[in-house]
Amino acid sequence: MKRITTVRGDIFPEELGFTTMHEHTICDLAFLRNQLGFIPPIPSEKLTLTPENMASLRSGLGLFSDECSTLGDVDYLTKELTAFKKIGGNAVVDASPIGLRGDVTDMKEASEMADVHIVCATGLYHAAAQPEEFMSRSEKELIAHFEKEIKEGIDGTTIKPGFLKCALNVLNPDCTIHEIELKTLRACAKVAAYTGMSLHVHTAAPLTGEHILQGVDIAIYECGMKPEKVHIMHLDSFLRTPSKISDYYSTIEAVRCVNTDLQTKVLEKGVNIGFDSWGMLVNTLPDDYDRVKGLADLLKKGYASQIALGHDIYDKSRGVTYGYTGFTGFAGFVLPILKELGFGDDIINKLTVENPARILAY
Repeated sequence: MKRITTVRGDIFPEELGFTTMHEHTICDLAFLRNQLGFIPPIPSEKLTLTPENMASLRSGLGLFSDECSTLGDVDYLTKELTAFKKIGGNAVVDASPIGLRGDVTDMKEASEMADVHIVCATGLYHAAAQPEEFMSRSEKELIAHFEKEIKEGIDGTTIKPGFLKCALNVLNPDCTIHEIELKTLRACAKVAAYTGMSLHVHTAAPLTGEHILQGVDIAIYECGMKPEKVHIMHLDSFLRTPSKISDYYSTIEAVRCVNTDLQTKVLEKGVNIGFDSWGMLVNTLPDDYDRVKGLADLLKKGYASQIALGHDIYDKSRGVTYGYTGFTGFAGFVLPILKELGFGDDIINKLTVENPARILAY
């Protein structure tokens, strides 16, 4: 009998319900922001959680704001989960691996108070943002650590992860994928293959399509994963051409458009992909209209059973509590447009209920 592991324990797949597939609930951004620091530093007054700063915080600076951090704030997370529940939401998948992941007991408390499932992760993030003590560990040692969390619980608790998370993001000077990330990918994929759990892989620039396809092949052919248990995240971030907005406005001849060739190639491998940046206002990324256009194209091509949705919320500036959409964004914006375009409830159900449950069940 298959199950899905949440922070409150195991549930049957049919209990998962309407799901946002990529968020960060109780999240520790301190180590990550240290790796991404600006030169010159951001003035502290620009990082306060105040109305005049909301535009810049939501455009990416929230990552560097202590006031925007969700770490330790159970009341805030409970409010966000409750807002999600009011629009029919029932489960949030927290894609925070070790180092980024906050206190799982806080996740459990908020989950219980709001009566919304949270599924958390084990694994490690990209090579520039892994805790130092993990960087030198061998693949075998990483496997042992991930397996221990799955079997015994996280950080001395009985709370267990429901999937594995890694990242492909950092390239060597010769444009090959960083060896730390390949090691982490293999460790996570081997544990996922052994346990039947799913593997969720972060992707972002400067990766190319070739790098992403290489990662998929490693998980499937080297590590023995079933394609349907591999979930490649942020594929909606690779929709827009030209990919750099500066290339678009540098000449009047440049045309801004959406291209789904890469997403189609990845889907042809039989894996799942995430359209999981809805409501993201970082100007180097596609906007929500680009995302809808790309998603509709892939649905018309018949890939509804391999796509899941999310927002990648990681700080308070994008929360409902502070006047944005939080975990409710795609439900209010994307789904009505899909219906307007002629996609029925069966398609909506695949994207938001069936696909998350299938991917997470093991």
